[in-house]
Amino acid sequence: MFLVFRARLQTLRCRLNEAIRTYEYAIRSQSDWKNLHHIAFWEILWCHVFQRQWKEAAVMARTLLEENNWSKATSCFLLATFQFEDNNSVATDEIIQLYKRVPDLKIRLAGKSIPLEKYAIKQCEHFLEQKWLFLPALELVYLMNGFYILAHDHNKLQESLNIVNNALKDVELNHTNDQFYADSYGSGLLLRGVLLHFLHRYDEAHENFDEIINMSKQFDEKSLLAPNAVFEKAIIYIDLKQKQKANEYLQKSINDYKEYQLESRLHFRINAAMQKVKQMDNDFNKYVLINK
Repeated sequence: MFLVFRARLQTLRCRLNEAIRTYEYAIRSQSDWKNLHHIAFWEILWCHVFQRQWKEAAVMARTLLEENNWSKATSCFLLATFQFEDNNSVATDEIIQLYKRVPDLKIRLAGKSIPLEKYAIKQCEHFLEQKWLFLPALELVYLMNGFYILAHDHNKLQESLNIVNNALKDVELNHTNDQFYADSYGSGLLLRGVLLHFLHRYDEAHENFDEIINMSKQFDEKSLLAPNAVFEKAIIYIDLKQKQKANEYLQKSINDYKEYQLESRLHFRINAAMQKVKQMDNDFNKYVLINK
């Protein structure tokens, strides 16, 4: 496990190739505990995704689909998505069949569906309706908080922003008649806004998030775009030490939106952000006491 923790630390520092080598060493170091192998496969998968190495990520997803029972629906969705990305967003028969297979693989734990599986199934519905998704792997990077890792590498952030900008142009040129055009466009705005935030282009980031909020009624039901956009505005205000505005948008993100995809995941992030705002208060009070 020490090697896995070491590799995870390397991942968090965006030393992704080092992390992959460490995970592979952890796999070779023992053969008794298969779950450790699967943990390593999962982490290696994301190291490849963060570098847009779709073929390698697909290999890991296929391995998990074949060997692991944690969530075959998620593994199948990831495999389909990485193949779709690797094929330049063109749907093949194999990719279509993989997306069709996802709903049949869903499971229930303690009588409840797994949130990530529910998200995957909704994405599959969108894909099967229009045979296309907007940068689905990059949206997963966002949902897995991967941009915090990529933030250690300015070039990777800028490359991702260029990809999103080009994809948004393509959406407006070629996909305006798609049934889920608004969701695709909104996803692009969310990704662009987050990347602009990490590049410290705060006003531009706010513009993208505001556009999402204003078009929220156009999105598919249970869309996660608007609540996440509100939350991301709060995060910018936290970075700028604007506590009152941060609190305002954190409260909006938790009170104004209900029953959307991956709601519990966002609530964890909201609670963490609220703790950060409280810490800002504590730091200010300490400063006042010290300087009395």
